[in-house]
Amino acid sequence: MQTPQIQSLYFVRENILHEFRDEAAAKGVVVQELAPLIFASTSAERLFWVLDYWRVDEVPFESISHAVKSLRSRNKKWAYVGSTLFRRGALIAEGLKVPKDKKIQFPAPIETQKKPAFTLKNTTTLFVCEKPLKGNFAGGKVALEEDRVGPPSRAYLKLQEALTLANLEISDKDSVLDLGATPGGWSYVAASLGAAVTMIDRSEPDPKLFKKFKKLEYIKGDGLNPTEAFLSKATVLVSDMACEPARLLKSVSAWVNLPHLRFMVCTLKFHGISDKKVIAAFAAIPHSEIYHLWNNGHELTWVWKKAR
Repeated sequence: MQTPQIQSLYFVRENILHEFRDEAAAKGVVVQELAPLIFASTSAERLFWVLDYWRVDEVPFESISHAVKSLRSRNKKWAYVGSTLFRRGALIAEGLKVPKDKKIQFPAPIETQKKPAFTLKNTTTLFVCEKPLKGNFAGGKVALEEDRVGPPSRAYLKLQEALTLANLEISDKDSVLDLGATPGGWSYVAASLGAAVTMIDRSEPDPKLFKKFKKLEYIKGDGLNPTEAFLSKATVLVSDMACEPARLLKSVSAWVNLPHLRFMVCTLKFHGISDKKVIAAFAAIPHSEIYHLWNNGHELTWVWKKAR
């Protein structure tokens, strides 16, 4: 009997490993640990509690030079993620002139060409992915240059990362609605890009924000129940508020029909083990994606874009 071929690789991190295993069990996905925190499966099932997800092909090779030649015949540019036999993989990456990781200055240029990625299964077999979930950030690490002075919280990195991954831009033409905005990290990002930003929260944000950004306003209120006036003019809606994702789901399901809205970015925050049915419901909303970001804690980030 022929052994089933591996179809998927899942890149995980220690702090979400329990969520990953719970999700895999719930969906009947059997995984094996290929290398520390890199799991392989014969299933093609998309799991969400991962740093990155690859659908893979297996490519045999006889030597380092043979591997380089085989990959180069497929594509000129590659990403490499170390797993087993790291040094052997690094030599192949060197032959392909794979660039070293470096910190990203936000906003990063919009990437139109996606690089495929590879890693090693064993000494004579490559795993190759044509379209990693995280695109050119194969493996899931998105290291951004940090601003340790301006933003009122480190949460700003989550929005910067989500915009970078999803190739989304905010500009001075946008009207941004930030729900549950305080202390203001996400509003800081949008305002820094020139947008007019309305912050809605029960608590007042850092007053320094209003001295720095003239197109910023604060409205005291419930982030889950903004008025129609604010919703109707929004071109971008973002939310990093601490609320039950099931409650947020009901709201965003209606907001996708807002007339001027281009996209939404919302954090899904869980207390205890996450509700996998709620996550699946977010994922089922057309034109959306769910990420576990490099800068996320015990949470996921949902991104929706209006169809063109």
